[in-house]
Amino acid sequence: MGLNMTGTQHRYRIELVTVSDIRRFVAIAGKCDGQVMLSVSDSFLINAKSLLGVMLAKNMDWNHLVLITEKDCYEDFKQFIAD
Repeated sequence: MGLNMTGTQHRYRIELVTVSDIRRFVAIAGKCDGQVMLSVSDSFLINAKSLLGVMLAKNMDWNHLVLITEKDCYEDFKQFIAD
């Protein structure tokens, strides 16, 4: 799956600890305009608007999930952004 975003990309390292976190995260992603993806490396991307996809990512025991968005969604996702 290729990431096909034109223009600026916004990247944030995030943490999703619980299933409730994942559900809230996907609900927020679903309301965002444009593509919202999760990545560990540019070679493996998951649609962050997909509950199944995000749960799969978490089950793969990823320690460094990176949120990639077309639009600046920092305020929407700030509760999940790692310092």
